[in-house]
Amino acid sequence: MNDTPSKRIEPISRTCAAAVVALLKAALVECRPADRALATFLRANHQLGSRDRRIISETLFSLLRWWGWLKHLTPELPPQQKLLPSEEGYPAVTPASPKEYERYFAALAACWLLDGRTELPPSVYWWLYKYGVQEDRLPKLPSDAPLHERRKLLRPFFGKDEQLPPMPLEDLLPAWAWNLTDLPCPNENALEWIQSRPPVWLRAQSKDMDRIIGELSAAEIRAVRSAHLPLAVRISSTGVNLRTLPAFQNGFLEVQDLASQCVGHICAPLEGESWWDCCAGAGGKTLHLAWLMKGKGTILATDKRVYKLDDLKKRLARTGRSNIRCKEWLGIDVQRYHNLFHGVLLDAPCSCSGTWRRNPDARWTTTPEDVEQLTQLQATLLQNASTAVAPGGRLVYATCSMFHCENQDIVNAFLKTNPEFELEPFTAPLTGEQTNGMLQIWPWHENCDAMFIARMKKKE
Repeated sequence: MNDTPSKRIEPISRTCAAAVVALLKAALVECRPADRALATFLRANHQLGSRDRRIISETLFSLLRWWGWLKHLTPELPPQQKLLPSEEGYPAVTPASPKEYERYFAALAACWLLDGRTELPPSVYWWLYKYGVQEDRLPKLPSDAPLHERRKLLRPFFGKDEQLPPMPLEDLLPAWAWNLTDLPCPNENALEWIQSRPPVWLRAQSKDMDRIIGELSAAEIRAVRSAHLPLAVRISSTGVNLRTLPAFQNGFLEVQDLASQCVGHICAPLEGESWWDCCAGAGGKTLHLAWLMKGKGTILATDKRVYKLDDLKKRLARTGRSNIRCKEWLGIDVQRYHNLFHGVLLDAPCSCSGTWRRNPDARWTTTPEDVEQLTQLQATLLQNASTAVAPGGRLVYATCSMFHCENQDIVNAFLKTNPEFELEPFTAPLTGEQTNGMLQIWPWHENCDAMFIARMKKKE
């Protein structure tokens, strides 16, 4: 790093810093989902170039990922003010004042260092320079240094006579979250994964994988096939808009995390069956069920959010599937659905803690009260959805959560009061291990989100 970075870097660095600070407050104070706030901000500021957009985006999510430590380098934020349902719009974010965002330079630069980036953009060097941290003061660590070593990177951001805050590893997740999950490995090993940036996973809807990989390569997108699911592809970070690719436009590719793809395989629907995807959302799992059924049989896709089903209808038009019906479902027991379906999938609303790698802002805006309310909703939805399973049929319960109160506890309580259902063992798609009918997928199984899946069978 030069002692005096180019003056041309200054306006870019200030613009990006102001945007990140404004978006940080939108996420942590107003509790707006960071990805939506970012998308709205970028749409309202079309004058920003691709380089600026990348720096703003990557800095924001990196800052949120390491917020448990980096909050010690920033001013204290105001209390959270969660939006009411009537405030769900996402207006353009107002940039912070110069004096305000300058107090964040240290944290904006430090998050890139903590991520273990091998190459830093000029703005990061400028933030370091303005904060007074010289490059030669930074500890030299390998990019894959363990977490307890990376804390050393923050020492230069504190004065010589200033005491370094404790910053234990556990601070990288909210304190209450540790009591809700039974991590199967030491905390640092789990946190190494949770702190890493997740890849994008695609699901091919074509068995001609050579052509799919070839098209991605032609678009300069590095693609690696899954070691366990033959039609799953992991791609590297890219600036290419996937929706412009012919394979995507023609319905041969869908964006779907690997753990989410496991849900369809565990459902294991057969050609000609009838299935109900209760909380279908935008329909990623619905489309996968239809693919596995080879377009034969019927699928009812429902959701409380009708606008999400509109997204599914658009995806259906692209894929050409005609065996899916969309309908609103408010979570109630529907008499005419009783004993109607060979299979019912309930991908229940949850804390989404299993996606905290991808959406790190949710770590700091989700509360124990939120989780408690969700568990009550999950129990109700599971009970009401179960009445639609025909004798001998399957009931699959899934969440993208790593909290046992949303997962195993919900299923065990349901089985206790519904003796006509029993767990149905299956083989875990990513490990090959035999399960008792319940499976917790972790990021280290194959660089994916965390996900819980339980499969139950209704006695005949």
